[in-house]
Order: sequence, then C-alpha cells, then structure tokens
Amino acid sequence: MAPLYRFPRIVTLILGLASILPLAPAMANGITQVTVYPDRANVVREQTVELEAGEGVVRIPALPARLNPASLRVRAEGTGGVRLQHVETRTVHGRDLAHPGERALTEALRTAQDERRNLSDGRQAQTLKLGFIERLSENAGAVEPALSPEQWHRAWGLIGDGALDTLQQIARIDTALRDVDGEIARIERELSVLRTDRRDSVEAGIHYHADAAGPAVLTLEYEVPGASWAPLYEARLDTNGTTLEWVQRAEVRQNTGEEWRDVVLYLSTSRPALGGALPEMQTWFIDIAPPRRALQRHEADTLGMMAAPATAMEQAALETTGFTSRYRVPGRVSLPADNRQQRFLLGTQSHAVELSARAVPALSTDAHLFAETVFEGATPMLPGTVTLFQDGQMAGQTRVGTVAPGAVLRLAFGVDDRIEIRHELDRDVTGREGLLRRQQKLERGYRITLNNRHDRALSVTVLDRLPVSRDERIKVELSPASTVPAERDVDGRLGVLAWTTELKAGGEDEIRFGYVVSWPEDVETIHGLEPFWR
Repeated sequence: MAPLYRFPRIVTLILGLASILPLAPAMANGITQVTVYPDRANVVREQTVELEAGEGVVRIPALPARLNPASLRVRAEGTGGVRLQHVETRTVHGRDLAHPGERALTEALRTAQDERRNLSDGRQAQTLKLGFIERLSENAGAVEPALSPEQWHRAWGLIGDGALDTLQQIARIDTALRDVDGEIARIERELSVLRTDRRDSVEAGIHYHADAAGPAVLTLEYEVPGASWAPLYEARLDTNGTTLEWVQRAEVRQNTGEEWRDVVLYLSTSRPALGGALPEMQTWFIDIAPPRRALQRHEADTLGMMAAPATAMEQAALETTGFTSRYRVPGRVSLPADNRQQRFLLGTQSHAVELSARAVPALSTDAHLFAETVFEGATPMLPGTVTLFQDGQMAGQTRVGTVAPGAVLRLAFGVDDRIEIRHELDRDVTGREGLLRRQQKLERGYRITLNNRHDRALSVTVLDRLPVSRDERIKVELSPASTVPAERDVDGRLGVLAWTTELKAGGEDEIRFGYVVSWPEDVETIHGLEPFWR
C-alpha cells in the first residue's frame, strides 16, 4: 500500500496534460465511513479503478461542491506497484452537466404547451358558440315573430344539430387536452430526472505511476461542511428507588450534497471549529471612567432583553483516547442529504441520587425537587437539552453545560407540593440613631416556616439575599436574631445566602432572616433600596 498523501488545493483545468496521459476509468465508488463532528463531517470513499501501466490520471467526479480541497487525502492499494504523484481538483458547474436529451425534451415540452394553448382557445370558441345557440333557442319567438308553426320543427332541427355538433367538438377537444396534459406531465418527469444532477460538484484528478496494469482501490478522505450532530439527554428520576437513569442520544443532520448509504457512522466529540491556536492574551488597560450618562430608551430595552422510560435500542460503542472521544453507531446507517433529523442512542447509565428540595421564599413559596449525583461517564458530557421525567411523568426541560467525569450533576424536577413554606414579614422599622453622627437605619426581618409532608426525611435549602453596598457610607449587616446561614455568596453571587435544614418526615422547622441597613442622615436617597422598603 502506498503511503498516505495530503495534497494542497490545485484548482486548474488539466486538459493539456490529460491529452497525453491515459485516463483510468472509475469502475465503482461508494462512501464507506463517515465521522460527524458538531459542525462538519469527514468522509471516507473507496473507488475501484483499472490502471494502465506507466503514468496516468484517474478522474473522480461528482464529489461535493463544498468539499475542502486542503483536506483531501488519497491512498492507493493495488498489485501493480502504484505510486501516487499529485492530485488536482476543479469545480464542475451544473450547467456543464446538461444531458444531451434535455434540449430535445425542452423543445417537446414547449410544443406540447403551445398545442394545449390552441386547444384551450378552440374550446373557449365552441363554448361561446354553444352559448349563442342556447340564447337563440330561448328567444326564437322574439327573433322571428312571423315564424309559422309548420316551420318550428325545421328551426328546432337546425338548432339541435348545431348544438350537438358543438358539444361533440367540445368533447373531442377535452379528450385532446387530457392527452396533451399527460404528455406534458411525462416530459416534465423526464426533465426533472435529468436536472437532478445539475448541481455544482468537484472533480478530482489523481495522477499516478503504475509499474504494471491492473486493478487498484483508491481511498479518498475529505472534509465537508453541512453536517452536524448535537447531544440530547433524558433524565428519568425514580423517587422511590432514588435512582436516576441518564439517557444520551444524538441528533444527526446532513446536507452535504451527497447521500450516505450503508455507511459506518462515527460521532466525534472533537470540535475542529475551535482551531489549533491558543487564544492570545491582550494588554488590559484601565482608566478613569467618564461621567455616566443616562441610557437612551433603545439601549435600556436592549439591556432588559439581555437580562431576561426509554425505548430499548442498541446503543453506540464509545471509543476514547483519553483526549478525544467518538461514538460508533451500531450497524450501518443511511442518511439522505436533505437535512432531516435522525436520532441514535449513545448510551444509558443508572446513578444513585440524593433527593433534596430548594426554595426561594422571597420570590415564591414553592419548593422545587432536586436530584444530585456524581456524573460517572467515561467521557465529558457535551452541552445539550435535557428532558426531565419524574416517576414516569414529564417534568419539563432544561439545558446543561459541559460536565466532566466525576463532577456533580444537579437537576431540578419541578415543584414539590409536599413541602409547605410560609414567608412572613416579622419586623419592619425605620428611624434615626446617633448624637454626633446621625444615621438613618432600616431594620427588616422575616420568619420562614418549613413543613415536610413526605413520609421520608428530606433536606431543604432556602435561599435569600442581603442588599450589597457599592458605597462605603452604606453599611449592611445580618441582624443578630437571624439564623446563621450555611453558605454565603452562593455560586459566586454576592449577597445570596443559603440555609440548609434536615426535615424529618412530617417535621417542621423555622428560619429567621433579617438585615440592618444604615447610612448618613444627609444622604437623601439610597438607590436600589426602594424595593426593600415597599
């Protein structure tokens, strides 16, 4: 087997060279393997050819028009001592691929359409004639008042004969119209077949030297856009068994311009779009900021918008090197180039989970059920949409980011109606204090009552927040009567507090939360404090 070659793009017509080198005909072709990345595909195609002894050129036509020539690699295997020299590619425009019979069919279609138009005009004339005869028969007495009764039979006969002849003419025209319509439909079908291959394509010319004539197999490998895959997940929570079934699927689409028939399909987690260059760190400048101006209305609107059981299937086999991973879809797959979505099962895993509830009583007294586990996959989980099921019932959808093996995976499964929460204002006092340095002060406190109506113990986390001062003259403190929070600045959010309590089955607990805000008496307004006052 000859070594693997990578060829740069050479877009040129090779008519002069082809006139002196023998052209080896391509005998068979087929895509055997495809690796789909999140934004492109790598295609492997095998071509069986009959080579002449000496130097020659093999032409491989009908490659995808968007093929990346810089990615084209070719290798050859044959019994005649094949050595590859170089490869060149050229774009073949669809207009150059017109079938020789297309012009004749187009002319026949034009003739049939003209004939149909003449027939339609003739039918319209006969219809007008028939209408005149009908009006003549209806008004015969008015037109010929002196007509004697003996002459009526002759007049009726003439009118009847004229009407019958006109109706026969219309019937013959209708038959001819049906025949012409059938002929037009047939021609259009034949034209559509001939025109399906009129898309632009790429032709590769592979130059070789063979010590002896004989068959050879050429393997082409190239990259093409228009294909993608995205992960889809299902999280199926069993609250009785405290287990989570994690189902991974892949949604694959392709519109590359060529059909993939009976291929080996791989789905890779590698992301070639990120490139091979490390982002460069630029100099970080700081300066005195200019006075802040009021936002224009359209700017404020823009900022507001910015703020705003699984079916049994054979699953894919995971292949990983420790740095990259890919899934081998079982069997052989066919995907048409029409961008339709096809879904494949990548794998399922069962995890033991810890159930808990979380609530934000200041915003809603509903508690949400959470399931937490350690992700034990063999490869990092890519970002994607998760459909949530709780005890066989759909609980909603969410998105997850990249989750590495060994990382914590926490998912919310909707409102837990068996956790009751009351959120009550307990203290709300404003006033002044101090003799020399008079201060204004706001004291506010809440009482949060939790009740567990489950027949099992459950951990409940309550979230609330302290106001955060941006001016050293404004002091914010947690009131002395407050329950000590288990965590401050939760998930890096300044001022967000968390209390966690273990509620026994049927148990009740109470959390006290309050804060004190003080500022100099001469400061009239504290921006951002108004919502807390109201």
